[in-house]
Amino acid sequence: MRAAEVGSDLSLKLKYSVRIGFGLVTACYMLTGISALAAGGYFMATNDTSRRSAMLTTNVLRSLLAAGIYIVISALVGVYGSLAPLTRKSWLIAYIVLIVGAVLIETGIGIWMWSRTLDIDDLYGYNWRHLWSDEIKRSFQDKANCCGYLNMHDSPAPGSASCTDTVMPYGCMVSVQQYTHGYLTYIYSWLFGF
Repeated sequence: MRAAEVGSDLSLKLKYSVRIGFGLVTACYMLTGISALAAGGYFMATNDTSRRSAMLTTNVLRSLLAAGIYIVISALVGVYGSLAPLTRKSWLIAYIVLIVGAVLIETGIGIWMWSRTLDIDDLYGYNWRHLWSDEIKRSFQDKANCCGYLNMHDSPAPGSASCTDTVMPYGCMVSVQQYTHGYLTYIYSWLFGF
């Protein structure tokens, strides 16, 4: 009888340790969702015409908010299923499916962002000429003391002090690439960290 009691006691401890481990992993997962919501909300609230807004566009921030909502909801599904795992197995299966979906989506976004950097000259050249406001271009020009994208005749922002030097031989392409490379490094790190 004593051996049976010890065996059942070990079984209970194992279940308890599995629940603690599951709870910690789910809490970390939920924190990533809350972090995505907080970062997205902060950057949406402080959106301005600085160079940062060239990288963190409204679509990127909305995607970050959507990812945060998805992660929080999927973590809540896992928590609900874990409260009664024997009777809510379908909730735990749904939780696993949602996590796999999150991993696949985030990996896809990371690969998509990386592929955009393969042709970064054309991408940001197009953005400079057609999408970015004069305020964003002026911010790059003033910070890097350059004018236009390739040269001072390539879509410069009017009113920039750096464009008054008419002998400037270069544009802002290198400074845009350096700035965006730095931001993309942080974005990749956080994305794959999540």
